[in-house]
Amino acid sequence: MHPTTGEVCLTDFSRAARTVSEPQASLLLSFPSSTLAYLSPEQTGRMNRGVDYSADFYALGVIFYELLTGSVPFHAEDTLELIHCHLAKLPIPPNAVIATIPEPLSQIVMKLLAKTAEERYQSALGLRADLEHCARQWARHGAIAAFPLGQQDRSDRFVVPQRLYGREQQLGALLHAFEQTCQGRSACMLVAGYAGIGKTTLIQELYKPLVRQRGYFIAGKCDQLARDIPYRALSQAFQQLVQRLLAEGEERLHVWRAPLAMALGLNGGVLAEVLPEIALILGPQPPVPPLGFTEAQHRFIMVVQNFLAVLAGSDSQVMLTGRCHCATR
Repeated sequence: MHPTTGEVCLTDFSRAARTVSEPQASLLLSFPSSTLAYLSPEQTGRMNRGVDYSADFYALGVIFYELLTGSVPFHAEDTLELIHCHLAKLPIPPNAVIATIPEPLSQIVMKLLAKTAEERYQSALGLRADLEHCARQWARHGAIAAFPLGQQDRSDRFVVPQRLYGREQQLGALLHAFEQTCQGRSACMLVAGYAGIGKTTLIQELYKPLVRQRGYFIAGKCDQLARDIPYRALSQAFQQLVQRLLAEGEERLHVWRAPLAMALGLNGGVLAEVLPEIALILGPQPPVPPLGFTEAQHRFIMVVQNFLAVLAGSDSQVMLTGRCHCATR
């Protein structure tokens, strides 16, 4: 915003979404911490939705909110809390923060900040038409009368709503099992069915309750084309966990570093052989002395058990899924 003329200009479209992409667990790593307040729910990697241009409408809504109220919609002490706000909490409407903000303008901002892409504006032309109507009303009368939003909002592309249909019973069973585990119980859930019927999509509906419990969702795929790589699914899943932890900053890493270092001890190099990313948390690991086949196998199992014991501690919430037609917690 120009301090003298009041002219407003949007800059830096380097992160604007052009095409639909799949949800990515490590997406947060590509965003500086200063931009997390402008991240759409689907860009957090914790929502079972693809990312398209609707994410830019959400970011624009945050900018408008900040211009009108002087503050972004959500403030949080850490990354996980901010992610939970984007996913589950509704911001206070701008006109409830500052009473002089016209109601229609506040409604436009709240429409941009909708949690699901289908509830936001579907085109820039539709948003522009509503803003121009507000500008004309303000110029003529110094006030903006209520009017229905989005009357000229028409998408120029065919977009299938990304929602889950007909799986209420199965989803309810998964949510119930998850709530039981949050109370200290252990659970293993198996989701069976033919390929392509939506097993992964069903399981990923647990993103929201996991974030509410400050948990992590990690997944590994048993790929029939990569059978020669030992423990590939597990290492793939734990790579995601390391990426999540790195995205949360040094303070959060400090919480995990001490118990992991204590649990692994001098055998951290054993885990680093299958999970090199662990060095990003614990630092370079010393090489381990060679052992016979049986002894080396027992040592590996012991190290993995110690590693999992830290993740499954009373202060941890980690959900692990394997895409060999099963989900495990």
